Amino acid sequence: MSDFNNTGENLARAPSSLQNQLVIVQVTFYSVITVIGTIANLALCSAIWRTKHPRKASEYFIFNLALTDLLTCSLGIPLDIVVILMKQWPLGAFMCKVVYPFQTLLTAVSVATLTCMAIERYRAIVTPFKPMFSVKVVKIAIIAVWCLSAILVSPYVVILKYRDLSCHEAWQGDKLPKIFTLCVFLLFYAVPLSVIGPTYALIGVKLHSEGRIMRNFSRRQGQGNQQFRALVRQRTKSNIVIVRTFLFGAIAFAVCLLPYHAMWLWHDFGQANRWTHFSDALIFANALVYFNSLVDPFIFGGNVALEWRKSCTVILYKCFNVVNCKAGSQQRTVSIKTRKESGDRVILMQQQVSLVDSPRQQRDKHEVSAV
Repeated sequence: MSDFNNTGENLARAPSSLQNQLVIVQVTFYSVITVIGTIANLALCSAIWRTKHPRKASEYFIFNLALTDLLTCSLGIPLDIVVILMKQWPLGAFMCKVVYPFQTLLTAVSVATLTCMAIERYRAIVTPFKPMFSVKVVKIAIIAVWCLSAILVSPYVVILKYRDLSCHEAWQGDKLPKIFTLCVFLLFYAVPLSVIGPTYALIGVKLHSEGRIMRNFSRRQGQGNQQFRALVRQRTKSNIVIVRTFLFGAIAFAVCLLPYHAMWLWHDFGQANRWTHFSDALIFANALVYFNSLVDPFIFGGNVALEWRKSCTVILYKCFNVVNCKAGSQQRTVSIKTRKESGDRVILMQQQVSLVDSPRQQRDKHEVSAV
């Protein structure tokens, strides 16, 4: 993806008066996303992994999405911070072929997982009489998502070149970058959303129709058959909660990645190079892509809200204890060093006193011997 590896170049193009400010803002924003996103996504993965009841198909998809966000926050963003601060590529030729394709792979897996979520909910709600997706089918789908995403990203590995402490895209001609940008937009944004949008629209129509049917049925039946009505009401409420969660996740993805894709389409097919603030806007667009990895656990954590909050608390508690232990260890080291220095000073003072008093003590001894 022609994205993250251009950040350092964009900063270099900025005026020197703004460059330091942009670096500070960008690194600060990235650092916040790294810390909070890592803790939140790690807690969500832990909550789903440690669940006691049999995992549902939706929970496997949420786990896969949280895993991609965790890798983005804990690996992808810190590597970008290193490149931004050093203003060059310090990781060598091999990592040049790995880091940026890996970041692109995570984006592809995220959007493919969101698409699978929409299809799974459609199958469960709109066509309830067809067999539900089994756990085995869901696991196969997740593996297929990773494999297909890796295949789609593989051409990006070929075009990346390491030269003069820089990792950049080496295209042959002017048309190939445009074709690549267009393919990235279609495969990783437009096509998935063209599936997700109508799918959730049909799900909404189905849920609204079921709700209207149940209200009419309740009016005809009066107070009879309360148990059946409560069961149907609970099922409808559960479906609405899950669909709403998945829909919010898809909307967050669409909103966070729209500026990025729009910027690069404008760059390759428009006159973006004439706009003096293009590099500044591109930095914001890249940061917004990463912000999606921070938002996701707070959206999908509602499905396992109690366990997710517990996991967050445990992780924060452990981190706090580690910090306290390190601080306490440093304080104990300083205290021991201080006590040792104090002891050394006391011994030195005693030696000095003994040196000062020794002539007097010798004179006293001489007088005593004379007597």
